[in-house]
Amino acid sequence: MFTKGSGEVATTKQFLIKSIIAASQNAGFHMEKINFTVEPASNIQYGDYASNIAMVLAAIGKKSPHAVAENIITGLETNKRFNAVVKSVKVAGPGFINFSLSPEYLAKQIKNILSAKNNYGRIDIGHKQNVQVEFISANPTGPPTLGNGRGGFLGDALSNVLDFAGYKITREYYVNDAGEQIKKLGWSVIAAGKVSGGDYKIPYPPEELYPGGYVQELAYKLQISKFKPEELNPEAISRTASKMILEDIKRITKKLKIRFDVWFSEKSLHRQGLIKEAYEALQKKHLIEKKEGAQWLRLKENDNINERVLIKSNGEPTYLLPDIAYHWDKFKRRRFDKVIDIVGADHHAHMFTLNRVFASLGLVSSSRKFDFILVQLVRLMENGQEVRMSKRTGTFITLEELVDTVGLDAARFFFLMREPNSHMDFDMTLAREQSDKNPVYYVQYAHARCASILAKASSAGSGQAKQEGIVEGSARNNLLLKLAHPSETQLIKKLIILPELVEDIASKYEVSRLPVYATDVATVFSAFYRDCQVIGEDKDLTLARLALVRATKIVLANTMRLMGIHAPERM
Repeated sequence: MFTKGSGEVATTKQFLIKSIIAASQNAGFHMEKINFTVEPASNIQYGDYASNIAMVLAAIGKKSPHAVAENIITGLETNKRFNAVVKSVKVAGPGFINFSLSPEYLAKQIKNILSAKNNYGRIDIGHKQNVQVEFISANPTGPPTLGNGRGGFLGDALSNVLDFAGYKITREYYVNDAGEQIKKLGWSVIAAGKVSGGDYKIPYPPEELYPGGYVQELAYKLQISKFKPEELNPEAISRTASKMILEDIKRITKKLKIRFDVWFSEKSLHRQGLIKEAYEALQKKHLIEKKEGAQWLRLKENDNINERVLIKSNGEPTYLLPDIAYHWDKFKRRRFDKVIDIVGADHHAHMFTLNRVFASLGLVSSSRKFDFILVQLVRLMENGQEVRMSKRTGTFITLEELVDTVGLDAARFFFLMREPNSHMDFDMTLAREQSDKNPVYYVQYAHARCASILAKASSAGSGQAKQEGIVEGSARNNLLLKLAHPSETQLIKKLIILPELVEDIASKYEVSRLPVYATDVATVFSAFYRDCQVIGEDKDLTLARLALVRATKIVLANTMRLMGIHAPERM
C-alpha cells in the first residue's frame, strides 16, 4: 500500500496495474480501452501476482504472447520504483506475467499496517460521492424475518465497506406505511380481537389475514376485545398497529447493530407531492398509456418489459407508482450519485423495470448508477434437519429469536458467508459450537490469540515488546527483514490484500468475501504460530515476529469491524 501526498493510498494491485500500463505504452502498445487483469497468483510457486496483459495485447496485435510479455518486462525492469517493490518478474504458461514482491517491500507494508492501525485498509476510490444503500424495508406488518436479517446484515456490512472506500453513505429504510397491506393489518388485529356482536364484516378471507402471535399481542395491547362493533375504526387501528410494529423493528435493528440514517415514510411521498411529480415526469417522456380504463407504464419495445399498470381503473395507484416516486426522490431531489437497493429475489422483474424507467427518464447513466442486489431465501437447519417452527412460540422463527439463540456475531458471520443470490441453509448447530469448526469462533479465537501473545510479551518485559513499542522497535535497523520463514512471508502477503479486498467489494458488492478473507487470515496465522516461535532467545527476531502478530491483530480487527463483528481480546 502506497501513501499519496493527500493521505490517499494506492494498493499493491493498483501500483502493478499502473506500472504495466506505463511499460506497455513505452513498448509501443496503445492502452486505451484495454481490459486486463492483475490478481493474486493462484499458486504461490508462480509468484504473488499474475497478469494476463501480454495475452490480451497479443490477441489484438496478432503477436506471440511471450514476445509481448518480454517487451513489457524490459520496460518494467527499467523502472526504479517498480524494482523496489518487485523482486522478480517472469513469463509463465501461455503468457502470464508473474510478479514476486521484494522482502523490503513486504517489511514496509508491515510498518504501514502498524502505523495505520484502525485505518489500515481504508482507501479513497469513492471521493465522497453520495451513495444511498436501501435495505430491509420490510412492511411494518410483522417482526423482521430471517430474510430481512440476511439483507439487513448485508446492507450494513456493504455500507461499512463503501464508507471505508471513501464514499459518503446514506443507510435507508423505506417504510411501506401506506396501502393495502396496512389496511389488512388493521383488520387482522380486529379479527384477532374477536369483537362479538354487531353487524360488521371483515373484508378479507381468513387465509389472507396476517397470522402469528404478534397479531394476538397487538389485539391485546390495543384492547380490541373491549370495543363495541360500532366503535371500531379500522383505519385508526391500522395506523396504531403499524406504528407499534415499526417501533419494534427499530428496537430490533438497534439490538442487531444495524444502523440506519433515514427512515423514509411512504406517506411522505403523498404529502410532498412526489407521486404527482413523478407521474408528470413519466407523462412528459410519453411513458404512460391509457388502456382498458387504467393507466399503464409503456417503455420502449426493445426493453423487453411487459406493460405494467400504474393506476388502476378505479383510480388507485399500484405499488409501482409510489416506488417510482420514491426513486424519483432519490435521483432527482436528493441527487445521489449511486443508488443501491437490496431486495428479495422475487423483486427481480420489478427492479429491472425501475432501472429501465429511470434510464428512460435520463436519470441513470454510466456516471449515475442504479444497482440492485437480490437476496434469496434462508432455511434453518439444526442437527441436519430443517427447522420450520419455533419451539418457544409455536409459530415461525423470527430474526430476533435466531440471534438470541446463536448470538449476534455468529448470526452476522453466517449470513454474510454466502453469496446473497444463492439459497442459504443456516446451520444453527454449527453456529452455536464453540470450536474451530465454527468459522466465527475460529476467526475470533485467532484475534484473541494475537492479543494473548502481545500481552504475554508485554508482561514478560521483552525489551521493547510493549504493544506501542513494537512499531518502533521492529522498524529500527530493518528488523522486519528477519521475517524470512515461508510461514511469515505468506502471512504478510495475506495481510496486505485487505486494501485490495475493500476496493473489490466496494466495486462489485461481494461482501461474502469478507468472512472468507478473515478465515484465510486466521488459517495462515495458525500456520505461522505453529511453525515460528514468536517469543524466543533472539530478541531482534522476537520483536519482528511480535510486530507481525500485532499487524495480524489489526487486520483481523479491521475485517471484523467491517462485518460488524466483535473482535475479542480473550476467549
